Amino acid sequence: MRIMSKLVVFIFAIMISYQLEAQEYNIKFLKGVKWKKALKMAEKANKPIFVDAYTTWCGPCKIMDRDVFTNKDVAKFFNDNFINLKMDMEKGEGIKLKTDWQIEAFPTLLYFDESGTIIHRVVGAYDVEEFLEYSKMALQDDKVAINLQRRYDNGERNGVFIYDYLVSLRLGYHKDLERSVALDYISSLTNKELLEKDNWKVLKHFMKDPNSKEFQYLVNNADKLKETNGNKEVDDMLYKIIADKIQTWTYWYGKKPFETEKEAALIDFLQSSEYKDAPGLLGKLLINKFKRLEDKSQYIETIDYVVKFNLTSDTADIVNYVNTIVNTYESDVAWAKALKWIQIAENKETKIEHKAAILTAKSNVLAKLGNKTEAELAQLAAQKADKEAEAAGTKIHTIPMMKMNGGGF
Repeated sequence: MRIMSKLVVFIFAIMISYQLEAQEYNIKFLKGVKWKKALKMAEKANKPIFVDAYTTWCGPCKIMDRDVFTNKDVAKFFNDNFINLKMDMEKGEGIKLKTDWQIEAFPTLLYFDESGTIIHRVVGAYDVEEFLEYSKMALQDDKVAINLQRRYDNGERNGVFIYDYLVSLRLGYHKDLERSVALDYISSLTNKELLEKDNWKVLKHFMKDPNSKEFQYLVNNADKLKETNGNKEVDDMLYKIIADKIQTWTYWYGKKPFETEKEAALIDFLQSSEYKDAPGLLGKLLINKFKRLEDKSQYIETIDYVVKFNLTSDTADIVNYVNTIVNTYESDVAWAKALKWIQIAENKETKIEHKAAILTAKSNVLAKLGNKTEAELAQLAAQKADKEAEAAGTKIHTIPMMKMNGGGF
């Protein structure tokens, strides 16, 4: 009986120690402390201040609170190096400080020196590794935002520095300034400098305009760029810049007039370029153009050409085209073409997680054509593929359209 009692006490002690240890894995935020008092505490402790500027309705703020601020490494870093303050920016003095600190999005994570000057800013929700990386910048002279800004203002210009500066601007959600600095720097480079290794990361992450003479020079000299940066890296970068611009035009919202001249210029470039991915990108661009212009005949014929001649490797694009035809066209001819496209996608696709969407689209087309039995069989096949993907752990789950972080570099 005594042995059993000792065992129970021992187990209980272990549980208590685990609970106490777990409680330590939190950033120790000051509670109910005003900003002025936090400044005095920072001055006395000779420590910088970290402020989690949040709102009660902010989902990403809650995720950071639950999954990141409770991490052992994160808690140790902040408890060792900062006076930590959590502040609701829609209550009390947070309302005024939100304006003073120029906060536009949540969460905004601010890093102050002992005097109360903002030295670093990170906007958005990140995983533990990214958050620690970006937060440690606040204690590094060559990475902290305030020093990078001073160096830029003093005229420093080179690829390595500009990349670090642009990263700090993106982390701080300074969108307009980031765009302006990137454009100014890239447009200042000579053709020789565009190919230099030190400028690669700036081009890869911050070049945006496929109509710029700098981008088109890189396309025409891709082989030279690949000598120092690798084939896949360069191919992915060139493709992404054009594809991202096409995506922007695909979902054109707001009151701004559509960029018709820029679209025409990109079409001209792709038509005349020897760039290996030009045909597929041109097809994607023209499909979107005819859809926007509601030119149904040209829309269908262009898709037909792109799919038949294998100018798109993404079966998701084909599924999207087929779904558009099913949902917006009342034409047996259009549906018949859509059926051929989805059959090509079905034969091409090898990943089970993509099969369900393809088979569902196929079922919808067959139903439109009146092939009820075949439509039902395709739907059953789609359900089977969905279950197989679930079992394999590869099922694609849709999530709300909310960006949870600022993207890696």
